Amino acid sequence: MGIAAGIKDITQDIVSSYDARVAEVGRLKKETEEMLDSFEASQGKMGARLRKDLAQDKAEMEAEVKAMRTGFQSSHKEMSSALKKDLADHTRAVKDETAKMRKELTQGVAKRKSEVKGMLKDFHSSHKQMGAKLRRELADYDRGIESEVAGMRQETKADLRGARTTWQGLAHTMEAKRAGVKVPPKVGIPDLEAKLLAAVNKHPKGVSLAEVAQSLGVVPVVLGRASSSLLKEGLISKKEKLYFPVAGE
Repeated sequence: MGIAAGIKDITQDIVSSYDARVAEVGRLKKETEEMLDSFEASQGKMGARLRKDLAQDKAEMEAEVKAMRTGFQSSHKEMSSALKKDLADHTRAVKDETAKMRKELTQGVAKRKSEVKGMLKDFHSSHKQMGAKLRRELADYDRGIESEVAGMRQETKADLRGARTTWQGLAHTMEAKRAGVKVPPKVGIPDLEAKLLAAVNKHPKGVSLAEVAQSLGVVPVVLGRASSSLLKEGLISKKEKLYFPVAGE
C-alpha cells in the first residue's frame, strides 16, 4: 500500500469518526441539559422546602419566645409579689422588735432609776446613821478623854498629896532624929492601894478595875498605878481584865 492509500484511509476514518463524535457530543449536551433542568427543579424544590422549614422554625421560635416571655412575666410577677410579701413581713417584724426593744429599754431605764433612787436613799440613810454613830463615838471619846484627864488630875493630886505626906513624914523623922527621939518605922501601904486590895479580896471570882473604881467613887485611871504596884508586890493577880486576890488562886 502506498502513502496515498494510507492517507485516504485515515481521512475516511476521520470523517466517519467525526459524525460519531458529533452524535456523542449531542448526546452529552442533551444529557447535560437534562441534568441542569433536573438540578434546577431539585434546587427549586429544595429552596421552597427550606423556605417552608425556615418559616415553620421561625413561627415555632416566635411561639417559644412568646411562651418564654409570658412565663418570665408571670414568674417575675409572682417573684415580685413574694418579695413584696417578704418585705412587708420583715418590716412588720422589725417594727415589732423595735417596739419591744423600746419597751424593754423604757422598763430598764425606769428600773435603773428606781434602783439608783433606792441606792441613794440607802446611801443617805447609811450616811445619816454613820454620822450619828460617829457623833456618838466622838462624844464617847470626848467623855473618855475628859474622864482620863480628870483621872490624871486626881492621880496627880493624889501623888502630890502622897509626896507631901511623905515629905512631911521625912521631915518629921529627920527632926525627931536630930532631937534624939527614936521614931518607929511606918508600916503599911498607901490608902488607895489598901482600898484596892480590900476590894479585890472581896471578889474571889475576879473583879474589873472599872467596878472597883465605881465602888470607890473614882475614875478607873486613878487605880492604874495602885494596881500596878500591887501586881508587882504579888498581892493580887490579873487575868485578862479581871483582878483576883492571891489567896483565892
